[in-house]
Amino acid sequence: MTVSPAEEQGQAPETEGRASPASAPGKVSAAGILRKWPRRRRLLALCGLGVLLAFLLYYPVGAWRGHVIDDDPAFAAGAGTNGQSKAVAVAALLIRREVDLHGWTPNKPFFMPVAILVDMPNFQKGVTAMIGRFAIEMDQQIGRLGKDGGAASAADADLEQAAGLLQYPPDVWMINPAAPWARTLSTEKQYRNAARAFEAYNQRLAAGQAGFDRRPEVLQAVLLRFAKELEKTAAGFDGPIAAADGWFSRAAGAAYYGGKGRAYAALLLLRGLGEDYAELLAARGLTDAWQAMLTSLAAAATPRPWLVLDGGAASTLVPNHLAVQGYHLLRATTRLSGLAEALR
Repeated sequence: MTVSPAEEQGQAPETEGRASPASAPGKVSAAGILRKWPRRRRLLALCGLGVLLAFLLYYPVGAWRGHVIDDDPAFAAGAGTNGQSKAVAVAALLIRREVDLHGWTPNKPFFMPVAILVDMPNFQKGVTAMIGRFAIEMDQQIGRLGKDGGAASAADADLEQAAGLLQYPPDVWMINPAAPWARTLSTEKQYRNAARAFEAYNQRLAAGQAGFDRRPEVLQAVLLRFAKELEKTAAGFDGPIAAADGWFSRAAGAAYYGGKGRAYAALLLLRGLGEDYAELLAARGLTDAWQAMLTSLAAAATPRPWLVLDGGAASTLVPNHLAVQGYHLLRATTRLSGLAEALR
């Protein structure tokens, strides 16, 4: 038998006219290319691909995990012990829920996934803006009851502190880029201190060491302030509604969830005030009217569309969610004004 030179050297004989799949023209695969690279280069390429995939998933997955719009209308329904203000207890719990439980998002820097969110930051800012309005009313109206049960006295220190802290900008992080080496008080720290001030006031109130003015003219003034705040919120929808010309708008979504946050906080705070002033409302025959006002606020606070659409006013197929929310806010404003008039 004749042995070829190639077989004598231990090599496989070549097959004429036949090529392996890996060497066929147009059949080069990514795996084949990687096999041709040195091992170190292959490792670097795989590491780079892994980093790229991690980066692409970092923002969407992280934002999805951090996104929470908590509009539970039954939240803190039993807040406050005997002798405490239900509304003040709700305010403190709302702050702690958004800051500590869900995590404060409006101040997060660009390298955190939640920085790309729009709905949740605007909702949280709306909630704390309304709590800030409530804190001012507690400081200037309700919490200034004099020892004689009538004339106003000096400001309550805890309520004054809470009202001041809640005016702090909502977007201050731990580091201020303008002064990176200076001490920066974050929004979370300031709002958390406001919650502590509310809680301290409530503890003193239960102990008979703080005032809570239950006169009808005081509640009337507070209701008018709430009505003005909600009316201003609805008026802020004019621009996005006038510019509505499509299916979706980032500006419309931001305005919608900002209004939703204000309506939601107003719903819970006014529910608490209704309990605080239950005797007065019952004596004036306003319990049902108060509940109707809360129903209007719930209609503005609880809907959560999958997409906030900004259809035109005459659109048949595309709704305008801002217009619907604005209607319910103005309806609640009208009912608040009616309650205030009945308390005159």
